[in-house]
Amino acid sequence: MENIILRCLQCNELFYPTPYDFYPSYEFEDKDILKEIKHNDLGDFKNYHNGHKIEELQVVNGSFFSHYAYWEPVREDYLQITDGSEFYTVRRWRKYISEPLRYQIVNFDIICSEPILEIQSIDLEKQMIADADRFRFTKTNIKRFIKLFKTFVSHLELDNMVECGFSVNDPRVSYAKLKDEVRETFLNHYSYKFSANDIRNLRVFISENSEYDDVINIQIVRPFYLKPLSKSFNTINTQSTSSPKYSENMLNKFWNIH
Repeated sequence: MENIILRCLQCNELFYPTPYDFYPSYEFEDKDILKEIKHNDLGDFKNYHNGHKIEELQVVNGSFFSHYAYWEPVREDYLQITDGSEFYTVRRWRKYISEPLRYQIVNFDIICSEPILEIQSIDLEKQMIADADRFRFTKTNIKRFIKLFKTFVSHLELDNMVECGFSVNDPRVSYAKLKDEVRETFLNHYSYKFSANDIRNLRVFISENSEYDDVINIQIVRPFYLKPLSKSFNTINTQSTSSPKYSENMLNKFWNIH
């Protein structure tokens, strides 16, 4: 039931099934004896709503939005679900680590702003300084390269790069490396600013620092905000006793990693 949320139409409640629904919990009966408490959260939901009409709502791929780090258990997130015709925005949150996650359909739409492309200036400078002896980078050339790279990236589009990583600290942030032809366009365009040997060294440096969230890769920030809808929906609250659970590629991981 991957990426499925169950909704009881009679009680207006939601439940998100995960493999963790069957994980036991533990508590001390006294100072020395640890007691295991078995759980079947999905079974409990079905038993409680026995005889009621239950519908399956599909989580929309790539619709997870949050300002909280993936690893943060106390959080507030938003995602979209659909029954195949209508789309709904779901708020998922909890205030305390000891309480279960709660789900609620809210009367808002998730609006994505234009992605912001940024270079990792501070980390890039640190790495170039660390590699200065090896690549014969001067302070002047480091400053010049970063300034030119920032200007170049400010004119790029998303289709000039390939996304290759994400930030564990901010779900709005991902990382992308320049396509090979774009990288060469940059080096060729500014070749008059550096010596031929500098260009060769820069090409190697870029190649060696273009994996995942490496310093030469572009940071893509995708801001979002909630827009009130004129059409109101019934509020749906739910609780899940599952532990905390990550955006299209990362969404599937998000819904299956606690």
